[in-house]
Amino acid sequence: MKKILLLIFISLLASCSNNESPPNSQSPASPTNITTITTTTASTQSNVDSQSAKVAEILDGDQVYIHDRKAAVNDIAKSHDQVRTGESGTEIEFNNHAIARLSHNSLLTVGGCGAQLQKGSVLINGAVSACTSSINTAVRGTTYLLEIDGDGNDQIQVLEGEVTVTRNDEPISQIQVVKSGERFHNFRKEKKAVLQKISQSEYENLLISPLVKGYKRDLPSLGKVKAQFQVLFPNAKPPVLERKNDLKIDLKKLERPEIREKLDRNGKSDFNEDDKKSEPKEQDKTDTDKGEIREPIKDILLKPAPRK
Repeated sequence: MKKILLLIFISLLASCSNNESPPNSQSPASPTNITTITTTTASTQSNVDSQSAKVAEILDGDQVYIHDRKAAVNDIAKSHDQVRTGESGTEIEFNNHAIARLSHNSLLTVGGCGAQLQKGSVLINGAVSACTSSINTAVRGTTYLLEIDGDGNDQIQVLEGEVTVTRNDEPISQIQVVKSGERFHNFRKEKKAVLQKISQSEYENLLISPLVKGYKRDLPSLGKVKAQFQVLFPNAKPPVLERKNDLKIDLKKLERPEIREKLDRNGKSDFNEDDKKSEPKEQDKTDTDKGEIREPIKDILLKPAPRK
């Protein structure tokens, strides 16, 4: 009897193991993983293509256009939209909070490589890559100026951080790293590139250019740019980066009498100290002269009234 029960128990175990084996044999994980990776890659590419930018500020008139329609502050340039400037400049803010400042007579397409420049120049601050028809850049967050000159040549000047550049006309892609204080010049017709240092005077001109100091708000990385200038040129004093629009506001405030009076009380008047000291003396002299002419009030009060 015990043998029979043992045989039945063994047969039950065998049948259970046979029922569980097919799922184990059909558990290849590779196709599932590949599908997941493919989906993730497609999603990432979609995020790049759907990148957009908002018009944050317009300078020097109103000649800023999105697809040939006149743009206003807070207008949105969607993926593959063109932003064009005439005799005006503009700052656009991407959906990752990086910014791009276009100079006069520039043309840029939003999305694709990030910011595709077809004409003019653009100052980029933040994690936005850029490209032209002949080069591609990649960044992780930096401040650099991308330009296309009248001959169609490309130029990149890095104020802080690093930019990697790839030329499209090379049979085998080679990456060139452009560091802070360096200029990368790509000559399209000659199919050659030159990497050189930016001189102190050139760097200073970049710092005081309208693309850096002409807007209401400072560049988010302006502190890093100043620090990098000190590293590159330790014996030089960085230029004073007064913002043009704020200076106009300050001058308007000075026209208000209450503001000027407050500044005078705090000793911050525009008059020099000699002028301040001379004013009371002249005033005292005037009061003294007037006092000699008129009769003192107390003398009038002390005179007895005439008897009738």
